[in-house]
Amino acid sequence: MDPINTLIAAIVAGSVVATKDVATQAVKDGYAALKALLVRKFGETSDVADALQKVENKPNSEARQALLKEELDSAGASQDLELVQRAQAFLTLLEESGLAPGRSYHRATLTGSGAIAQGKGAVAAGERGVAVGGDVKGGAIVTGDKNVVGDSDEGDR
Repeated sequence: MDPINTLIAAIVAGSVVATKDVATQAVKDGYAALKALLVRKFGETSDVADALQKVENKPNSEARQALLKEELDSAGASQDLELVQRAQAFLTLLEESGLAPGRSYHRATLTGSGAIAQGKGAVAAGERGVAVGGDVKGGAIVTGDKNVVGDSDEGDR
């Protein structure tokens, strides 16, 4: 990815992800550091800072992303090695955190006994429960502690 698109991707992803509950403190801090570097390099009242704020308000707006890209390009951001490296590092952090752009995010919390199943085909059974799936034959299920569920005399069906 070229430097300007790397910067845009990092800013858009940061604008979306850093405000979500799934974002770790490291992700929030990483995005804050990227923003702070942009403001330090180009100024709080610069066109870059203004375009950055507009993207943060509507990160999925292609028009706002295009404006930010134009302002970053005009300001020579693609030639700033420190800025591009910070953006790349932030995108890597998102990838390592499982929060890269285009991914789905799930947070599950289990309180007490039970089970959580996530993802395609996932199955869960609560405490001392039995989850049965697939091609199952027979009339009974014998659990690990030798409890029998169903009629064990029915044989195969």
